[in-house]
Amino acid sequence: MGRVDSNSGERAFSIQRCVGMLHQNKHVVREEGLKDLVAELEGYVPPEEITDRRHEYDQALSRCFSFLSTVGSAKERKDAYRAIAIYALTVVGYQAENILDRLFDLDRLTAELTPSSASEAERAVAAINCLTAVTLVCTKKAAAAKRTLKAVCEVIDQTTFPQVLAAALSAWTLLLPRAGNLRAMTPFKVIAKHLTADHPAVRMAAGEALAVCIERNHRPYQPDPPEEYRYRYYRYRPREPKPEDRPSLESRVAELAAGVDAHKKEHAEERILFRQIKDLFEANPPGSGDQDEYDEGKDEEEEEEESSGCRLKVNKTTWVKLVLVNFLRQYLGEEGFAAHLELNVPLFRDSLGLTRAAGGGAQEKKSVPAQEMKQIRNGRDKQRTKEMKKDRQNKNKHYC
Repeated sequence: MGRVDSNSGERAFSIQRCVGMLHQNKHVVREEGLKDLVAELEGYVPPEEITDRRHEYDQALSRCFSFLSTVGSAKERKDAYRAIAIYALTVVGYQAENILDRLFDLDRLTAELTPSSASEAERAVAAINCLTAVTLVCTKKAAAAKRTLKAVCEVIDQTTFPQVLAAALSAWTLLLPRAGNLRAMTPFKVIAKHLTADHPAVRMAAGEALAVCIERNHRPYQPDPPEEYRYRYYRYRPREPKPEDRPSLESRVAELAAGVDAHKKEHAEERILFRQIKDLFEANPPGSGDQDEYDEGKDEEEEEEESSGCRLKVNKTTWVKLVLVNFLRQYLGEEGFAAHLELNVPLFRDSLGLTRAAGGGAQEKKSVPAQEMKQIRNGRDKQRTKEMKKDRQNKNKHYC
């Protein structure tokens, strides 16, 4: 069984067992191995431990890609996307770029992103979220973001499933600021269309996209330059928005902020979101903000976002970062988000530019000592082991 008398030995045995389960013929065992791998990564595995066990983690990652290409069932492919994404959020940097290349090399990726039936929609959402998460932590931010944005825009144009459309709109919102000045990739007609969608998740995703556009001074400009300017279009940028665009957008935002639907209580979160967007419109009247780009580095008043007892400092008016934090919280889950927020400095501080604060103070929290980090992981791993053992016992009783 190997050495289990230290934290590192327990971790090594766990990843070895996961790799063995991922290579089993029975899909039930493989699914259990994927579940264990995702739980391990959600709890945060320090990059140095991944380096020490590089061979085992490379095997696990390769097996996940094999599930996506040929041998995986529908559930295995969905879980494999999640494992790959959280692994990228852990290692960050050039390794994430390699993972993104491998994702785009998959023959089935286009079909995965644009499902043909409702049963495939959940897997499409997993694929979109995986691409988004991996792209966020690539070193070459602009190039990676443009590559993924192109795929996401095709999904927005083609899909008819609301959960897939909402995921694609959210991905577009997250990646546009990292791609640089891409006014041509700001589909205001699409945003306006989906603000009137039947599904609340689609409306909220479109609203967040609109808020980020307003904040970054991406306004609804004329789509085509005059004929006499076309030969030197690279110098031409019309300054006046189309007169019918902004009022119609403001009117729809005001309706959603007031709650136009019959079941207002069910859409309370949506109303709160659009009230904030309405305030953003009012704070940015037509003709204001002639800057070409929103300056994320300027000094702004700060507020603290709380989650599971952790505090995260974000700029008060920075919708880009608020959307980013919400995505990570939903994707990692509350416990996973808290663990990565506490320990994953390469992700939150170095890659995404988000800082941590303890107890509401203005000082950045000091990094956790190595011994304390081991104690935290050890307690979390023991609890997870108990839960997995209980789960397996229940499954054994079921199959017997």
